[in-house]
Amino acid sequence: MNFYIMIFLTISLIYSFYLYDHNEKNVVIKYKFTISSFVFLLLTITIGFRDALGSDYGSYYLDFIYMNISYLDNEIFKTQKLDLVYEYLSFLTIFLNLQLDFLNLLIACIFIFSVVFFSNQEDDYLLIILAFLSYHYLVLGMGYIRQGLSISFLLIFIHFWRNEKNLLSWIFIILAIMSHKFAIVSSFLIFLRPKGNWFYFNKYFYLLTLFIISFIFFKIFESKNINDYFEVYSSEHSSGAIYRTLAGTICGLLFFLKKSFFKKRLDYRYLYVSSTVLILLFPASFFYSTISDRILAYFLPCIFIIFCTIPNTFKIIRASVIKFVLVSIFFSHLLIWSNFSSQSKLYVPYRMIDYPGAIESPYKEFIRYCC
Repeated sequence: MNFYIMIFLTISLIYSFYLYDHNEKNVVIKYKFTISSFVFLLLTITIGFRDALGSDYGSYYLDFIYMNISYLDNEIFKTQKLDLVYEYLSFLTIFLNLQLDFLNLLIACIFIFSVVFFSNQEDDYLLIILAFLSYHYLVLGMGYIRQGLSISFLLIFIHFWRNEKNLLSWIFIILAIMSHKFAIVSSFLIFLRPKGNWFYFNKYFYLLTLFIISFIFFKIFESKNINDYFEVYSSEHSSGAIYRTLAGTICGLLFFLKKSFFKKRLDYRYLYVSSTVLILLFPASFFYSTISDRILAYFLPCIFIIFCTIPNTFKIIRASVIKFVLVSIFFSHLLIWSNFSSQSKLYVPYRMIDYPGAIESPYKEFIRYCC
């Protein structure tokens, strides 16, 4: 059986106790720390000690080998000055004379901890975990891991931002951007207050800031490079991106439909702006499906919050019924994607390494001289 389906069904079984009997003495609420710890360990080990799985595994392995060779030959680390946090974590692993699976485990710890931590701030934490397991656990945990690392810091950034921890907010948004450049789409939050006046400064300051950022952007990326960049993304097409951005747009519309239920939240303004972006991503996906899908991932915190809040806003339909429908949708997506997606062969069947730091690839020397 598909291992990812087994994980989803296991956590769904635990969640069913919450759907059946929602009260403070429910085991899902009473043993929240124990269940969260179990989820953290299970998901972290699954990602950390996986074998050659994931859409970009080969390129990450090659990068790790090149860094290792450079360090052995020159006793110095060379960085490409892109996705710096991932590179420094790679350097740390190499400096400690550890293999790639330990780097995978370290990033898995950061990634899963951030998701579990963020979900635990909400009452319906397991619904967020199940939404996460339906797609992004695989793609960000085992595929585009630098983007997953970036979103890890973004989840913690939002937590500190809504609690008005400004210094920590700045630290984690910088870490997010340094992990993956697309995280800059979420940097708008550093200019917004969670409560009181919307903005920290007057409108002229923001216009000046926008001008400076635009100038730096075009100075770093010459016009030709920008055109090439968008040509690549416009030539790529992902059918899955269209229905995922559609799901994001539906979340955005539900937020505005039930806006009054969110107004007391500390992150209301984040949800307001993010929902607006989510609505725009669906039409954009017909022209830039891949880039829309990537941007969508950076608004996962908004989607998670809406998913676990919306079921309680309907008076006609019981919340448990809506949650059951949502879990069924998540399960259906995971089932279809992991069996019929063009990328599923890169993730299924799941394979684990024999033991940590077991054996390096027998093709390492071939890669060194021929790639």
